[in-house]
Amino acid sequence: MSAVLNPDLNINSEEISRHVVLVDATTNQGVYDKKFERAFVHMIENPDDKGLISTHLFYDIPRARSTTFSQLSYDARSILSGGHAWERRVEEAIQGQDQAGFWSKDQSVTAHAIKHGLMDKLPKGFIKFVSYGGGDIHAFSGNELQIIEATFNERKEDIVEFCAVDILERFAFNCAIATRNAYGIKSRGVLGDFIYNGHLAIPDTKGTPVIMIFGGPFENTPFIKNGPSPIDISALAWAKMNIQHGLGSVVIKTFDTNQSPDLKNGPYAPRKNFEAFLLSAFARATQQGVINDPQYDVFEHWKITSEFNQDLKSIELAATCKIDHDIMIANKLRSFAKDEKRVITLSHKWDEATQISIAQRAGFDVEIYREPGNTNLLMVAQAVRKPNADLQKLLAPR
Repeated sequence: MSAVLNPDLNINSEEISRHVVLVDATTNQGVYDKKFERAFVHMIENPDDKGLISTHLFYDIPRARSTTFSQLSYDARSILSGGHAWERRVEEAIQGQDQAGFWSKDQSVTAHAIKHGLMDKLPKGFIKFVSYGGGDIHAFSGNELQIIEATFNERKEDIVEFCAVDILERFAFNCAIATRNAYGIKSRGVLGDFIYNGHLAIPDTKGTPVIMIFGGPFENTPFIKNGPSPIDISALAWAKMNIQHGLGSVVIKTFDTNQSPDLKNGPYAPRKNFEAFLLSAFARATQQGVINDPQYDVFEHWKITSEFNQDLKSIELAATCKIDHDIMIANKLRSFAKDEKRVITLSHKWDEATQISIAQRAGFDVEIYREPGNTNLLMVAQAVRKPNADLQKLLAPR
């Protein structure tokens, strides 16, 4: 009697494995580490300059064997890893454990826009969706995927592919996989800093790009005392988008117009996980050896405070020194006094007119969706002309 082979064990069965993701071996992470080091040291040496660290907070401290933080009483690698702390903050917001309602406001105005004609504003023919900074999978699912799903339900045959761009590789990969799994769309992840990078490594495929931006990354631009204004830096990022994706491309972007000083006591109050996210800059500096003490206890020396800057119309989230102390940073002894501050990030609350002006300078025509009772607005912008000459000059190779 001959044995009956399980078809799945037949070595001659049809090959069904497939290529899922290519992990490259470039030196990009080393480049980003150097950029972080320069930004961190600049922040330490120039306290009047604010918000230079925003992009660099989205980082996972490696779990590799090391004596760094080994003498601390808590797991600094986990608690002060920026990417994971951000995920915990979003999870808290979703579960209603704090007052951080930004994501629900974004999701609400997006649903409102979809009900009131947003799909009619998308390009005709083939579409390539691109996400800038989708980030945590929970936020991404409520924002970008809401738009992709509405499009898929109406015209799935027109969606060519999806590309997630993020400064944290894990976020880009997770968003790409989630989109592929939910809708069967060819998806890819790209590691990149869309505020400061030049050309992003997004393949040039068919389909008009539709870029989705939620959560306000273009509103986290820094204030540099002797440099371009936060508004100018945001306009430059818009101009890069125009040049990257070309005329006809469409941007769907939300922004928060709430300029109430009480924001510092609500969604921007420094609760546990939010504070860990913001102070992760010091932990990253320690892990990378910028702070020369491998056992530097961030929580012992710093806390986060929140203030509303009326001049900038921005929330300032600052690392505030808790005790006088000296520490070697970049091989130089630095002294910090109690209550001394370094602003980690800014969250600009520009009004509607300012937001429209920024996009228009970069060559976009703009329409706005407003939901009654919601301070978060949704912008639909189409690239119809080249960026203004002043922005093109700033972007020109030197």
